Amino acid sequence: MEKYIRNSRTISGRLHDELVMMNPEQGRYFSLNPVATRIWDLLEVPQSPDELSVALIEEYEVSYEQCRMEVAEYLENMVSLGLITRMVV
Repeated sequence: MEKYIRNSRTISGRLHDELVMMNPEQGRYFSLNPVATRIWDLLEVPQSPDELSVALIEEYEVSYEQCRMEVAEYLENMVSLGLITRMVV
């Protein structure tokens, strides 16, 4: 099973209901919308895509299928940017 967690080297800070972060290795800044910020918060501890999706459908009006698809896309994007790490457990 795959789980994901924040890259501990990423620097982040809140600006209203969004999160602004920087990956020092790349020297790039990123801004996350409120839903992506919530996913970031949940990734304080390792989470699988299914665990993230279950948590999000309890908070947002979205179907499980739609949520799961968007969570998977988000996670892959964040891994490619070096902001989160994929773990095999």
